[in-house]
Amino acid sequence: MAAAGGISPSPYPGSTADADPCVEVYVYRRKDHVPLITGLVVVGVLALFLLHVLGSLRRRSSHKLLHVVVSGTYALSYTLVSYTLGLMQSSRYYVDEFPVWAVCLLLLLGSTDSLTVCSLNDIDNWKSFYVKHLIKGALVVYIFVSVVYFRIDSDSRYLEVPLWAILFVIVLQSYARLTSMRMASKSHLLCQNVKLIADYMQHQEQLQLPLNPVTMEGYRYVVGGERRQRYKYRPGTGSRVGYKEEDYAKVTTVEQIWQCKGSLLRSDTKKGSQLKDVCLSMALSKMLNRRFAGFPLAEAGLEKTRAFVFQGLLAGGRQYERAFRVIEEELAFVHDLYYTRYPYLYHKGRFMALCLPLATVILCSWLTYELFAHFKILKQNEHHSDIYLYTTLILMAGVTFLEVFQLYLHMASGWLKVALIRSYVTRPLLQKRGWFFHIIMRLLLGLKTLRPWEEKLGRYSLLDEFDGRTSNFLHYVTLCLVDKAQEGRRKKKPLKLPGQVKQAVVDALIGSNGRLTNGVRSLEKNRVLEKLPAACKASNGTATYTMLVWHIATTVCKHQLDQHPEDKKLLAPSKEDTGAVDTYLVATSLSDYCAYLVAFAPDLLPGHSSDSALMLSETVAEARHLLQGAKKMEGKCKKLMSLVDDVGDDADASLVLLGGRLARQLTEEIEGPVLRWKVLSDFWAEMMLYIAPCEDAQARAHLEALARGGEFITHLWALLTHTGMLKRDPAGSRAV
Repeated sequence: MAAAGGISPSPYPGSTADADPCVEVYVYRRKDHVPLITGLVVVGVLALFLLHVLGSLRRRSSHKLLHVVVSGTYALSYTLVSYTLGLMQSSRYYVDEFPVWAVCLLLLLGSTDSLTVCSLNDIDNWKSFYVKHLIKGALVVYIFVSVVYFRIDSDSRYLEVPLWAILFVIVLQSYARLTSMRMASKSHLLCQNVKLIADYMQHQEQLQLPLNPVTMEGYRYVVGGERRQRYKYRPGTGSRVGYKEEDYAKVTTVEQIWQCKGSLLRSDTKKGSQLKDVCLSMALSKMLNRRFAGFPLAEAGLEKTRAFVFQGLLAGGRQYERAFRVIEEELAFVHDLYYTRYPYLYHKGRFMALCLPLATVILCSWLTYELFAHFKILKQNEHHSDIYLYTTLILMAGVTFLEVFQLYLHMASGWLKVALIRSYVTRPLLQKRGWFFHIIMRLLLGLKTLRPWEEKLGRYSLLDEFDGRTSNFLHYVTLCLVDKAQEGRRKKKPLKLPGQVKQAVVDALIGSNGRLTNGVRSLEKNRVLEKLPAACKASNGTATYTMLVWHIATTVCKHQLDQHPEDKKLLAPSKEDTGAVDTYLVATSLSDYCAYLVAFAPDLLPGHSSDSALMLSETVAEARHLLQGAKKMEGKCKKLMSLVDDVGDDADASLVLLGGRLARQLTEEIEGPVLRWKVLSDFWAEMMLYIAPCEDAQARAHLEALARGGEFITHLWALLTHTGMLKRDPAGSRAV
């Protein structure tokens, strides 16, 4: 065998070198791909790093560069692996580390990284993924066997056992990834599992159970165990047999979790309450999955569903904190089901969920140790230079670190927490174990990871950006691969979601009494509806139209307030009144966010996204025409307000002018900045609730948004779903 890291001139037995030395030198220079292969393997490990680290961050970050890097790395990984393996197979010269490099490349395709697919379109192509992965795996095995077993002078196989073991684990990982994709496929296991839950919930709604939204008595939302149920049919008829209560004995519900008397789940402790809420998030995520799969929500129209949110989830002080924490974790479960392999590990065994990542860490550590031990032996030879073994040692150390990182993510994930809690609740013996067992459980359940959402609001200001210049250089250079930039659309720096915004939206929800309007109720509550007649007679009653008019008005009012710092001080809540809402912050934040949705996420809004995009394009063109020559905001506002006098009561005037007219009415008809900004704050909070509901056919847009970092409107959509408010009231759009 050639020295580790050395080059073997003949990979197969019986191969002969050319007799002419000159010809052999020429062949060597022409076919020696080893340096190129080394560089490509290094790139492959860097790609593995990007998928491990950045892939786990993409559900909480909306940064476009991060998503481009992850998506690009994911898309190019197959090409990189195919090309590199092809070079290894065709190379005239082999090095001892080729099998290790091949395994590293296969880890890129089937490792325990959380990323399974980049988009929903990848899920239905799971068969194509399976075929490609099978071919790559067969090629890796071929290279491994040819290098380890059929090299001339090969008599040292110190890496054979760990390499074969890693290959075996990679096969299991690939199966887990494939099964995860099948589970999320609408034509396979997702519909089967969701159908079982839909039947179960329909059966539960027929029962007359005592209800308590605080203790969750009577709330048998499914936490797990639905996969153990099977359809039952009457022999010879093919019709379904009605389910009985005993048929659901293996289903774990929220009610069971709350009734558990174990010390780990005590409701009088903060940790116990939070662990129960993790299970509640899991159960609520299954409700959203029913909407994604197109199944009706049997409990949507029941009073108990509304009571669950208003008297349970939103009960107590600072009620918005718990509600949004539960929703945040719930959407993390939904994201993982469609985009990661965590659900497969959860379903296939509660305590076996860590086997694959743990086995990968152990085997990679073993292989790294073997390489290091061999490196120490070779280092004793002062005349020996081993750049390939040294490179391989560094690469394997990096791969091992990445697998340890992934193992921690698995241990800290909500999926493992729910699996452990289910075992703890359904097996009373575990609740009676000694202190050592409870310490281990507390350690596992106490592991923390990054929050699944970065809690940021996108922002866009039409009056600030309508005259902005854009470049489409990348659009043409990439042959239209990069979308063409739209004129007058440039994002502002995202804003950290203030708790006051959450509080304002929750207050609006509680005050709505289940009836959502596009701002009418807030105007009536503040007794200013009659003072804003023009704002209530817009000829176009779409939500996008209303939001753009009020956004322009809010922007003008904001500029006017900035010119009077003494008025702005009146809006700041006093330190003594901790429950007061900063109306200026709420109004400006939600105004810019709604404009951002119109500009960059119109598919999350009511109506067709093309209508919203066209309306914004026309509004930008109108603003450029009407306000041409004005460069700064002060000049834009002055010119706009000077044009408002010619509008009169014309409801069909330019949308930009209607926004300016509304700003004047807000300034002149509503005395004092305190009431004016309270009106704006209440309006935008109510408008956010009004645009949040959507039909099941549009729910896919929210699912796709989760892979881009998530949106605040998706959290509101989920909250309203659990309230039973699946659609907005058509009568609520009569005004504004």
